[in-house]
Amino acid sequence: MDSSERSIEENTTKSPIWRDKLLLTLLTIAVIGVVLQITLGGVVRVTGSGDGCPDWPTCFGKVFPPLDQETIDLLYDGPRQTTPRPHNVILEYSHRTNGSLIGLIIIAAMIRAWTRHRATKVVAWLLTTEFILITIVGGIGGSVVLSDLDPAIRTVHLFLAEIVILFGVMALIAALYGRQSSVVGTSKWMWGRVNDEHRSALMLSVTAGIFTLIALLSGSYAVWKEAGAVCASWPLCGGDFIPQSTYAWIHMAHRVLSFVSIIIVLLVGHKVWRLPNIPAALRFAALASAVIIFSQMLMGAANPWTTFSEWARSGHLTLATLVWGSMVVITALLLRPVPGREITEASENPAE
Repeated sequence: MDSSERSIEENTTKSPIWRDKLLLTLLTIAVIGVVLQITLGGVVRVTGSGDGCPDWPTCFGKVFPPLDQETIDLLYDGPRQTTPRPHNVILEYSHRTNGSLIGLIIIAAMIRAWTRHRATKVVAWLLTTEFILITIVGGIGGSVVLSDLDPAIRTVHLFLAEIVILFGVMALIAALYGRQSSVVGTSKWMWGRVNDEHRSALMLSVTAGIFTLIALLSGSYAVWKEAGAVCASWPLCGGDFIPQSTYAWIHMAHRVLSFVSIIIVLLVGHKVWRLPNIPAALRFAALASAVIIFSQMLMGAANPWTTFSEWARSGHLTLATLVWGSMVVITALLLRPVPGREITEASENPAE
């Protein structure tokens, strides 16, 4: 063992990242916070609260917004027929505040990873990328408030927010499995031996993640193109097998993509569940993905069934995000070693 390898091993022994409860807590809160941020964004959208704060980054020119109608009417200088109401202001301000807190949490986790766990730089780099992305997301969000952007730009805004979840989950799982990251070679990843069955499950989970994300974004694009409520029945659009308008085509394209993603997600859960020698966390993620995708399908049907109620529309986006997150979790776990395998075992069998 040369000096650099010894230094890495000593650093890992003295400061094990998988035992850093503060870092793991920050990483967990960051992932939950981003999911909450997307949920709040959906609530803001379906309640028409996007203009609750007409300026950015302040709200009515203040750090803390007014919460009474009289003050709001006095400060608001936009079209009088769209004067925000207190609940609109609270929702929009909560969305911004949550985003700012997430940014601070990611910064704290990033600093701790770079200063305390240099032997596991993958976590620090993932956090750095996550911070850059969430900064871009915040900037686009500000642009959405200040101007009426094209639906495609708003879709990019949501896309980047979902990618933040990708890096957040990867950072969390890399930290949890940091025990082996500095001493286990790539041939030891995925339970130590990469066979066709494991590789097939990994590729299928990546495919499911891609289709899930595309279906999610297509739904949001349909809403922003004012095609979200054009089909008042389910699963067909008004009883017509072939859509009768451009808006109906946009809406039904989303439903078809969602159906494909449902099938692939269920296949992933089944395939992963049948894999031998898998961690309990991976087995749980496989089961959870099936439960979430069924819930998402019912929530999608609940939209036309409830005449596109606010709770159904916002819940639909939240569950779609959780489906995407479950695929990211499964993929990340498929890339990590078994948590019970000791460092000494890997060191004694470097050629395997």
